Amino acid sequence: MKSDYVFRTFVFSALSFFVTVAYTAYNVFLAVAYKSSFNLGISVYYALLLCIRSYVISAEVKFNKAGYDDVQKERGRKKLFFIQSILLLVIDLALIAPVSMMVLQQKEVDYSEIPAIMMAAFTVYKIVTATINFIKTRKLNNSSVKILRNINFVDALVSVLSLQYILIMTFNGGTLSDMLALCALSTFAIWAFIVVISVITLINAVRGLKRESV
Repeated sequence: MKSDYVFRTFVFSALSFFVTVAYTAYNVFLAVAYKSSFNLGISVYYALLLCIRSYVISAEVKFNKAGYDDVQKERGRKKLFFIQSILLLVIDLALIAPVSMMVLQQKEVDYSEIPAIMMAAFTVYKIVTATINFIKTRKLNNSSVKILRNINFVDALVSVLSLQYILIMTFNGGTLSDMLALCALSTFAIWAFIVVISVITLINAVRGLKRESV
């Protein structure tokens, strides 16, 4: 765990997978129980995260069971990287509905100040950790690790969107007048940044496929 960065990435991704399963199920329950469109939209987003994480991890397990060496594994990863990059872009598009509902105040928020501050601290930790790992994997020759770290970085940015809304609703009482414009602008900027990351990932995947075919 300490010395092997790639192994550590897959272990934490597997743990994240099970946490996401629980959170997706929780949001599906809320969507059904309270007929909440926001929870339905966010459950779709987390379900897509589950799909791409399970796709990456299952592919890696298949490579190991097949007895591939490092060169064969990376060749297989690059072929899958293109599909994984498309799925990452689909996740970004799935975010349009829930983030729009947040801006329009269609997400129920009933937090006191202490839970809101605790969530802020956790989000800061999450974004710092995801950013460090995102930068660290840029020069790493392992496509599976890159896509997993990209997913974590996107997920951390989504947490920032949610935190922004929670703080505004908790401490400001709602996104009224100028706060509505600020919330909409910052939400769009973060979402656009997420899309840019996914597009760059997709471009790199296409370039990798072209190099393999030469």
